[in-house]
Amino acid sequence: MINHRIMDITENPYLNTLRLPVKTPFSVVLTVFLVHIISLSFPWFAAIHISLKLLLSCLVIASFCYYWFIYFDSSAKKTVTELILNSEDQWLVKMSDGTTFDAEPGKTQFVHPWLTIISLCYEKSSNFFIFTPEIIDTDQSRRLRVRLRFKIAHEE
Repeated sequence: MINHRIMDITENPYLNTLRLPVKTPFSVVLTVFLVHIISLSFPWFAAIHISLKLLLSCLVIASFCYYWFIYFDSSAKKTVTELILNSEDQWLVKMSDGTTFDAEPGKTQFVHPWLTIISLCYEKSSNFFIFTPEIIDTDQSRRLRVRLRFKIAHEE
């Protein structure tokens, strides 16, 4: 005899609150670093005046500093430390100073087993959050993908 009872929210692990740590993936840091190193070498192989080589090199160094301080240096500003997706599919953004803001999903999302990108709008700003296997474990990644796909399927 088969027992056909309905599973409630507390029994479904995919509907429990998800707490996702926000970190910059090492692959992104490595990519930005390598692109800037390669870009820094290009002017020196070109047949251009030395002053133009120095100017282009300064621009690449300024670009690297900009990306480093804006995206990778978390000590200088209030940053997002955690994303929370509760059982009612409401997003919360937890900041480094402990404050929490309600967030709305943006129009852009990419869901794949190896990479998930989420756009969230909160406090008059919009950010993209990247989740790779090095940031969240396999179970969290699976639960996040199921929740996002289920929500996208319901909206269509």
